[in-house]
Amino acid sequence: MNVPGRLLSIVLCAGFALAPLTLSAAPDKQLDPEKIFKRKDANSDGSLSLEEYKSGMKDRQLENAEKRFKKIDTNSDGKLSFEEFKAGMPKPKDA
Repeated sequence: MNVPGRLLSIVLCAGFALAPLTLSAAPDKQLDPEKIFKRKDANSDGSLSLEEYKSGMKDRQLENAEKRFKKIDTNSDGKLSFEEFKAGMPKPKDA
């Protein structure tokens, strides 16, 4: 494979790797909460601030992001632990 072909492969792989950040995936694929959490945890402190939580969201998701963040921040410490984040993720829809 020539270099432009390899570059295209890298770009395509990077595009697919970002898909979970929008919390959308093909129906037959499971979202991996741990991978999503680690990508969003920009400072690697093991928790998500509101700004980290909102990163990668689409406009329609951003509309309710702060309200949802407060709802899933069950201990009201202003950040989300992995457990809180995972519990607050959308549940898979039954077919």
